[in-house]
Amino acid sequence: MKFVICLLMATTSLIAQTPHRGVVSISGSKGGKVLNRCLGFIVEKEGFVLTNYDNLTSQPDGRLLESFAVTSGSTIYGAEIIGVEPTINIAILKIESDELFTPVVSAVKREITPGMALQAVSFDGDVLKTIDGEVTALNTKLCYQHSLASTMFRAKITIPTTSLGGPVFHADSGEVAAIYTGFKPAPEPGHAEDTTETHLLPINLCFNIYESLKTKRSLKSPWTGFSVRPLNEKEQHHFPTAKKHHGGVTIEDVWENSPAQKLGIKAGDILVQFSYNRILSVADFQKWLYMYGVGHPVKLIILRNGTEYLMTDYVIEERPQWAKPK
Repeated sequence: MKFVICLLMATTSLIAQTPHRGVVSISGSKGGKVLNRCLGFIVEKEGFVLTNYDNLTSQPDGRLLESFAVTSGSTIYGAEIIGVEPTINIAILKIESDELFTPVVSAVKREITPGMALQAVSFDGDVLKTIDGEVTALNTKLCYQHSLASTMFRAKITIPTTSLGGPVFHADSGEVAAIYTGFKPAPEPGHAEDTTETHLLPINLCFNIYESLKTKRSLKSPWTGFSVRPLNEKEQHHFPTAKKHHGGVTIEDVWENSPAQKLGIKAGDILVQFSYNRILSVADFQKWLYMYGVGHPVKLIILRNGTEYLMTDYVIEERPQWAKPK
């Protein structure tokens, strides 16, 4: 399936004066009718584009749209889908051109702090506009397998729906801090959501799985039925083990009726190895889960109570709709 994408070329004075030249605008159509519009941003000079998944599909069937195009001067590029992650709502496109492009710079190692100034973008006609805001609350988890809301930080910033898939920058450096996916948590009894706040997906979470999506060309969400967290201080004392494992990640939550529950995995267990790959961080777990992908057999090696080793075989499944994180 082919797609058409067009760079927001530096033809306006505003774009020429900002570090946002890697931003692209994407519109999707089916049967000749434009159904969706969104933004994206170039993350590699070869023309790899990060955007959100939902705007590449028609609703409510969730099927990929037939074609994509951007109106921006006369420059139009074909592109192909490289990989998608429907759960966290991101996608990678590749511009079909031998040209080298100017990518944005992503702040994958910069710490987000409350009060930090942010800047989002919107495309209005032929003008790229900036939207100012600031961080109000941090994400409390690194793994989105069980709770999507907890892996996003919140900001006082109002971003239009036409900017879905677009980057949110650090205002002081122009580096990408997050991607705007339009996520809103489901209403909960006794909790009133602050409608002036926007949930933003940290860019480092995207890049935890970016290379795996790109290499695997995955179009499905793999899952194990558990979420993980870094080891706490007490758990770190279990390492190194007699089998020379030097760390792992702790199983934080196990879904009811999930593959993990059926395999006997429990909250508090420590995942130390994913097939042949030692796991030392949440990013390691996410990387290898996507690198193997749906349908691939893997061996999970678990440390229980600091001394007992458990080994179980699992064929990675696609996340069912009922298990979509909150």
